[in-house]
Amino acid sequence: MAERAAAAGNAAATAQLATLAGAPDETDAAKLRAAIDPVALVTPPPLERLSNDAGIACSRGFATPEMCAWMITRAQSRLEPSMVNDASTGEMRQHPMRTAYTCAFGPPDRDLVLAALQARAANLTRVPVVMHEAPNVISYEPGQQFGMHVDFIDPQNPHFARELEVLGQRATTIVTYLNDDFDDAPTHFPLLKLNVRGGIGDAIAWSHVRPDGTPDTNTVHAGMPPTRGRKWVLSQWLRNKPLPYNL
Repeated sequence: MAERAAAAGNAAATAQLATLAGAPDETDAAKLRAAIDPVALVTPPPLERLSNDAGIACSRGFATPEMCAWMITRAQSRLEPSMVNDASTGEMRQHPMRTAYTCAFGPPDRDLVLAALQARAANLTRVPVVMHEAPNVISYEPGQQFGMHVDFIDPQNPHFARELEVLGQRATTIVTYLNDDFDDAPTHFPLLKLNVRGGIGDAIAWSHVRPDGTPDTNTVHAGMPPTRGRKWVLSQWLRNKPLPYNL
């Protein structure tokens, strides 16, 4: 369908095919389609374990440079202040601990590039896309950060009981680095004595729960601020049950 749209002169379809083919200057739809290997497109590089104390690993080159540039471009004009899930109320709100900007990509925003990245995430973790939250592109300017937090939903907090019942536990995070022209700004895991920073297209994946399904508090972490340049990442959060709608 995308090839037909591109052949008919649809600029968006052509740009998406060119991004997936790694040929941003090519405009011939047939050549672009021929350059895309469907199996390779959804097959991520394997995970390399980063910690013996928690399920943290890296997939080097999870996204291509063209995919990374595409996601930054798509997000730039749509960034909004980031929100946190307030443990005292169970509501989403702005908070000084999280000062970066975010762009969420819900079902109406999905394109071929994002679909390929979600398929890679599913194959990397064996968690089907129906269990994925809407992916987010997050932008950190110098000084912006996300303070110490955990990504799992606290099962002991009654404010989150309904969320866990309907959406399930947030079990896995995948953070893909979309650029590298910034200084500092690692993801810091203090209890693991681990600072993680990937290159363009590298994805860091970690499980927030142990094999028995209980939260792994060792995964408390922070998104540290850049001291120069602007950091861009794609965050994908995976649940342990199908969501009410397919993200």
